[in-house]
Amino acid sequence: MPVVIVESNKLDVDKKREYVKNLTKLTAETYGLPENTVTIIIRENKAENIGGVAGNLLSELEE
Repeated sequence: MPVVIVESNKLDVDKKREYVKNLTKLTAETYGLPENTVTIIIRENKAENIGGVAGNLLSELEE
């Protein structure tokens, strides 16, 4: 069954909950499967480990 892995910067739990709900629904619809067969994994990365616009680190853009 589908496993979706998302690499992202830090999100608060309410945003993650909404995102997982929406992504689960979309994935299940796309594959024609029940929602309880979809797994979503969110891997949060520190802003200092994400490259941003014009070669800057995301942590530098947030300052």
